[in-house]
Amino acid sequence: MVRKMVRKKIFLPSVFLWVGLLLVGFASGNQACASAVDQAQLSADVMLFNTDTGNFSASGNVIMTTDGLTARAPRGSGNVQNRDVHFFDGIEVSGDWRGDWLDISAETVSLFFAQTPTYIAEGAVNGVLGQIHMDVDKFYMKGADFAALNVRRLEDREMQIALRADRVDGAIDGGSLSNFIARGRVWLDGQPRAGGGGPVEIRGDRAVYSVERGSVVISGNVTAVQQGRILTAGSVVYFPDSNRIDAYGDSPDSRVRITIDIPQESRE
Repeated sequence: MVRKMVRKKIFLPSVFLWVGLLLVGFASGNQACASAVDQAQLSADVMLFNTDTGNFSASGNVIMTTDGLTARAPRGSGNVQNRDVHFFDGIEVSGDWRGDWLDISAETVSLFFAQTPTYIAEGAVNGVLGQIHMDVDKFYMKGADFAALNVRRLEDREMQIALRADRVDGAIDGGSLSNFIARGRVWLDGQPRAGGGGPVEIRGDRAVYSVERGSVVISGNVTAVQQGRILTAGSVVYFPDSNRIDAYGDSPDSRVRITIDIPQESRE
């Protein structure tokens, strides 16, 4: 059975913010039942809902709101039974997400509401998540883990590190990067968190970071540039806090090592 609605609203209980939506059916007046506690609201100029298959589609000023988060798009669709929602033709999402500020735009966004929530944003993904600023072609996130493709810029402003690469995989904790692996034409721009000194630009084939180690290992045809000085090596280890670079031969296990302390600019 298909029902057509004009500027009506669908109410959905939320299991995990907006990533966990579950449509619970329709009541009289073409309005869905609402959870007494957490709930999301989907509205549009025109909506179609198939009560047999669980498929629904929405068009014209599609708006979804839940727990301080708002998503806006021209079109949307999904399936109640499979618990997935898709937005098309340009979408903007802003508000609170897991305690961090989220404000992104993309061509399409797909949400999958399994036990571990998953979302995929594609097409000129641009915006902010916590301390992370992104400009990528595709951003995939499952729980705290993420993958970004064709990364023009992925910047953690708390770490004061910016990346460019073909692909970056990692995890986000408390709105900041807890680890990452960047691959393919990697470019890293580092600025010491203590302030002072010029930015450090490091290029290589691969970069690996973990918050526990507190360093970024860049390997494969590495070139590091700082204030006109150039260093080439098989691999380097960059320490953002101390603004130090350790240069190695083919890998950090090499016996030959050069330590370069990059001087800080004087402050008046």
